[in-house]
Amino acid sequence: MAVSIAGRTAWSDDTWSYLNDPRMPAMEHGWKLHVSARPGDLDTVTGLVLPVLSRYVCHAKFARDPETLRRLNSGTVSAGAVGKAITVYPLPGTVVEVARDLAAVLRDREGPRVVSDRRVDPRAPVYYRYGPFTGDYRTGRSGRLESVMTAPDGRVFDGLAVGRYRCPPWAEDPFETASGPGTAPSAPGLGGGRYTVTAGIARAAHGNVYRALDTTLGRPVVVKQARAFVGEDESGTDARHRLRNEHTVLTALDGVPGVPRALDYFAHRSDEYLVMSGCGDRNLRREILRNGPYQDDGARPGRALSVLAVRLLRVLDAIHGRNVVVRDLKPDNVVLDASGPGHCHVIDFGISECAGAGPGGATPGYSEPVLRAAGPAAPADDHYALGATLFFAATGMDPVIVDTDHEVNRDRTLACLSWALPGRAHREIRSTITGLLSFEAAVRTAAADRLRTGTAGAARRPARRTTHPRVDRDLLDEIIEHTTDFCAGEAEAIVDPVRAAQLNVPTSVDVYGGSSGLGLELLHHAHRPRVRAAVTGLARWTAEQSRNLPPGLYTGRTGVQLFLAEAEAEAGSGEGPGEAPGTDADGRSAHPDLPDRGPDGGPPEADLIAGVAGVGLGRVLLARHALRSGHRQAADRHLAVAADCDRMLASGAARLTPAGSDTAGSAALREGVAHGEAGVVGFLLEHSFLLDHDGATGAAEAAGRAEKAAARLAAVTPDIIAAAAEPGATRRYGSWCRGLAGIGTVLVRAAERLDEPRYLHLAQRAARACAALAPRMPLVTQCCGLAGVGDLMVDVAEASASEEFRDAAETVALLILSRSGGTWSRPVFPDAGLARSSATWAGGSAGVLAFFRRLRDRGGPRLGLVA
Repeated sequence: MAVSIAGRTAWSDDTWSYLNDPRMPAMEHGWKLHVSARPGDLDTVTGLVLPVLSRYVCHAKFARDPETLRRLNSGTVSAGAVGKAITVYPLPGTVVEVARDLAAVLRDREGPRVVSDRRVDPRAPVYYRYGPFTGDYRTGRSGRLESVMTAPDGRVFDGLAVGRYRCPPWAEDPFETASGPGTAPSAPGLGGGRYTVTAGIARAAHGNVYRALDTTLGRPVVVKQARAFVGEDESGTDARHRLRNEHTVLTALDGVPGVPRALDYFAHRSDEYLVMSGCGDRNLRREILRNGPYQDDGARPGRALSVLAVRLLRVLDAIHGRNVVVRDLKPDNVVLDASGPGHCHVIDFGISECAGAGPGGATPGYSEPVLRAAGPAAPADDHYALGATLFFAATGMDPVIVDTDHEVNRDRTLACLSWALPGRAHREIRSTITGLLSFEAAVRTAAADRLRTGTAGAARRPARRTTHPRVDRDLLDEIIEHTTDFCAGEAEAIVDPVRAAQLNVPTSVDVYGGSSGLGLELLHHAHRPRVRAAVTGLARWTAEQSRNLPPGLYTGRTGVQLFLAEAEAEAGSGEGPGEAPGTDADGRSAHPDLPDRGPDGGPPEADLIAGVAGVGLGRVLLARHALRSGHRQAADRHLAVAADCDRMLASGAARLTPAGSDTAGSAALREGVAHGEAGVVGFLLEHSFLLDHDGATGAAEAAGRAEKAAARLAAVTPDIIAAAAEPGATRRYGSWCRGLAGIGTVLVRAAERLDEPRYLHLAQRAARACAALAPRMPLVTQCCGLAGVGDLMVDVAEASASEEFRDAAETVALLILSRSGGTWSRPVFPDAGLARSSATWAGGSAGVLAFFRRLRDRGGPRLGLVA
């Protein structure tokens, strides 16, 4: 779709057509407008909007075509994208005037509700909110790239559009003070006030789900909402049609045990609501993630996998007996109640078929691999989804979905099953799940029959044997070459705006999720074709980004500076120590060297990722680099900042604020390396070692602080290891960022730096605990994934010269390959979303590449704590 206004600059990418007004001042954030539209009306709405915008100074962007808008309105891109057909960035002070002119020409037009915004006029699809204009992104505490806005006082606020309206404290809502119609409608009562909401169950783009009280009958109910025009396809079918289908299906299933009852159906404005009986307070996904997988080992009889399998199949059989195929069986749609162990219900029949009729749809990895493109679904299709759901119950992992070939994904899923449930004791349930996950309907049906009759082990054909490659140097060389080539290609795409938009590659510059982390790993492969040029271009692009970065190591300026210094040294330019963007000729930064407050405005954080410990560690690494390069003055500047970090930690001026709660089933967040004590210990160890090596003043005092901190960490680690061995222990106990993989790495370093063998012994125990958890860790990544565990195994193996941990590292490599697509030698590593591949360090292929490199080389540099 071409849009133009005389005097404006116009261009397009794969999603948007842009109009920029040269008269607009540069603005990082402000009040903006969204115009909602249905895909079929996009051209008409654009034709009405353009004349209005021509009268004002503003920027704007338009969904480039109806198909793109259909994708945005589906909610699959993001819930915050729904309804945003056109975005207008007005000149400050003009937002009310522009909004009301738009509302006047769009009155009585329809479009999905923009739930992050307030409506300008109840009769027009025009909305407003305060948000980012230029797109400032930073890696947040969760490790994901987050949209942020920096307040006038320097505090950072979330800029992401969410499922409710939010206004930052410094911004005054112009529509609340302007004359004219009101702008913020009050929340409507449900069902004419009959249903009082008591709690939220789920928030989604297509509608929310609530717990409520039926005030007429005095009973608890569940109310499910369907928003108008969300997920609308070419035929006009949207979320409301799927809710109507669910009402029809539940009516047909009335009285079936394990299925909710339909109690009421009503419309409010353009949205529709289904009222159902409640089934329980937790779904299977939440139960597994909180309390661990189901097993048939007798340790917890109330959580026997075979019992869950039989009861789920019983519910499915009853559903199939009413001529209904679920089509969407998955852990999220299995609800457990409190009436007894294993009691379960199936919910969410929006895409189900009744008598062969339904709206269609599928969930990747669960129903999608076997559903036909045309024609009615069959009960055997639900049996495949049952097998995938039981796989999740047994492992805590979703099926592999990264490959384009369903068979590759299924075979890798079965490989993961053999790792998680090894040996003869689990043979019967492995055989059952394997049969259910067959692509042959007859085999699935036979597996279900054996499950009903209790003869699950008596399969007609032997279970599929999973074979694994031998992890030798030849295989590792092939994996490293292939993955390096992929990462180099991603680096080339990042610096090309057109390719970056097409491939949806991350364009942040930090270490954790951006160009610097990718570049730091690629520097270890600079001898390979195309890599040196890719890194040079990536470093130039990184240096040119005018981002107001915080000072952190993994998520800020210090990590960027480290990448640029290493890239400059590799290029052999001889131009000095590689100062960060925003520094003057003497290397002094235009921004603070240290964080002066936390994100909430309180004291600065002490953590390794964004806080003082990370800045200190980064400065130690930069000082080492400067000393190796012969730049004593630069090294002294870095050491002075590191000393300030040490003092802030010693005085308590910086605080640890770990993300999460210290409850049963939670990972060791207080002690973890990313946001906890282990990260602080890592910095103190490296700082004191460098001071001692350099003969600097204060080395003895710094060493004393490092020794005490390491001793405190060692004292609590045995309890963490014991907690990680509990049946309900979360797999996060194995992670680098939050659990024992990171703690173990620091203990290995402490054993070396402090010459304390007991710390290495403790690291070995931590590594064994991680090895036990690894088969049910779904991510292959550094952060919260298997690559972080593998790096610990390499560290321990090299420090102790132990084949036990070398073998464990190779096992982790096989686990990573089993969770990936592609071939064994040319793998496609899934990122943290599991469905695609990216090249970031924390959540993508660059971090996995680092582990395979170190596995092949039997050690070597790793990001963060390096020699």
